[in-house]
Amino acid sequence: MALQDIHVPNAAETILDRRAVTPEQVLDLRRNVWPDGHICRREAEVIFEINDTLESVCGEWRDFFAETMVAHMIEQADPRGYISEDDAAWFVSRVMQDGTIKGETELETLIQLLEKAVDAPVALEMMALGAIKDAVLNGDHGVLGNIALVPGMLDDPEVALLRRVLYAKAAGRSEAIGREEAELLFDLNDATATANNSSAWSALFVNAISNYLLVHSGYEPPSRERMKQVDRWLNQPSDGMMGFATRMAQGLGDIRHAAQALNVFGTETPMAEIYRKRMRSEAAAREAAEQVDAQEAAWLIERIQRDGALTVNEVAMLKFLSETGLSLHPSLETLIKQI
Repeated sequence: MALQDIHVPNAAETILDRRAVTPEQVLDLRRNVWPDGHICRREAEVIFEINDTLESVCGEWRDFFAETMVAHMIEQADPRGYISEDDAAWFVSRVMQDGTIKGETELETLIQLLEKAVDAPVALEMMALGAIKDAVLNGDHGVLGNIALVPGMLDDPEVALLRRVLYAKAAGRSEAIGREEAELLFDLNDATATANNSSAWSALFVNAISNYLLVHSGYEPPSRERMKQVDRWLNQPSDGMMGFATRMAQGLGDIRHAAQALNVFGTETPMAEIYRKRMRSEAAAREAAEQVDAQEAAWLIERIQRDGALTVNEVAMLKFLSETGLSLHPSLETLIKQI
């Protein structure tokens, strides 16, 4: 899509010529591209194209870019808050059009999408974590927005970014760390083991890996398709909340309508089904969290021994597990006795 396909008075040519954007130009774009608070795919493409040209940006542009993508991918989604696989694939393809995340603007936008969405494909989270990892190892301060970044070292700003992604609303799945996340954290720990890392990195590593081993959340948000069914049910004229409100307004209180009212909130409704599934999954998660089983212990031991060395963070994590008072598989207890 060409930038000239959309009317952006005054600002467009100057932005393209100078490859920079000022607060005044951002305001001009807000007035002309986003006057109604709605961002269609065509407008989102144009905003991406402008961002691709920029070599110098202001804080106002970073805010504008993130806000428009959140509006387009989350607030206008169907159902609202759910980032679809197609939308995620589009975003990834636009971000990676030049082969890499383009600076702090795109990374911050990606993190905000994860923080504000109800649910998002795991590809978005892993792209964010991978971008942070690569930027740390390569010393790419432009992506992380930290001019004091030391290649191969994790300081407080980098740890804060990792924490935001790991515990983002859409990424965390009820705050449980998954296998892919745990693997990436171990890779990053191995690569930075000899660096003068922030103590916050040790805390995050121990907490996240222990979370993966002990939390075991079985709950995931209802799918986009299920939430669409719920939306349809809620808005049916003869059923759902609208039907219930109509019956109440009409003063119909006989046995037949009382049974219908019970059905609105009872065990046969879509909302009740979602509630029951969450309660069951949380109960199962609590039961599973009481132990580190053979499979988990084998994974942990293999990860620790992969580089042939026991790092400071790995020792701290093993000590933490030994002090939880929970049931640990014998193979893991044997390893703990060696530290």
